[in-house]
Amino acid sequence: MSVLTKDNFPEIKSEPNWFWTWCIRVVFFLLFGLIVLLFYALPFLFYIDGTIEGRQLFVFGIIYYPIVIWLSYIAVRYLIRIKSKAVRHITVNREGIFYEQLDGTVESLLYSQLAKSSNDFNIYDIFIGSNRVYTGTTTYSQTFLKVFLKGNEQKVRFFHPDVAYSYYARNSRLLRSHFIQGVTLFRPDLRIAPHVYSEFSIHPETFDFDKKEYWKAIVIAIIFIILVFIGIEWYMKYRFGYSLIF
Repeated sequence: MSVLTKDNFPEIKSEPNWFWTWCIRVVFFLLFGLIVLLFYALPFLFYIDGTIEGRQLFVFGIIYYPIVIWLSYIAVRYLIRIKSKAVRHITVNREGIFYEQLDGTVESLLYSQLAKSSNDFNIYDIFIGSNRVYTGTTTYSQTFLKVFLKGNEQKVRFFHPDVAYSYYARNSRLLRSHFIQGVTLFRPDLRIAPHVYSEFSIHPETFDFDKKEYWKAIVIAIIFIILVFIGIEWYMKYRFGYSLIF
């Protein structure tokens, strides 16, 4: 395998995975459709349950349905407005990363635009960021790559183009590692945090996906979860005298 340099650095485009694209679409639109249906059927559910009577249902509907229809109209207008900015393709090349949108415009994040850290508490210019996402039942941490742009922190998107209007990308890991390798070639002055490589399972020398480290992290996570459940089980058994799981 040839060593990549500034002269032979290739262009990589996002590639579709249609199986997962349609799986995600079907699940999302089914859930979304059920939620919308629930909003419109809610007064009738109260009527069937006996919570309200027929006359109360009529009065409630006069107030409720105009509000729901108006909110639906606002939501549809918003979806139509943001549809044109949905990302169709992602490209990483010797200049940086490019996001082609449905309306034909292209947003970019160029290597030449990247800046050094302006954060006194962060000595690295390319680093890991995370957000806590609450799904309604659970909370999980979402990890992403961050850079500095014009003195401000900027997220770099690799996960997929907009799955509702385009597709789920099978090679998002490759796009991310290729971008990081581009930083090392075209912006060697920037400091990359060491945990960037470990977090995304990227080999620091070849920039290939490090399957060994990835599965090692998965196994450790599974073992940790099992130990947590065992600890809860033991605590419940000896503290309260009964089993929570078994």
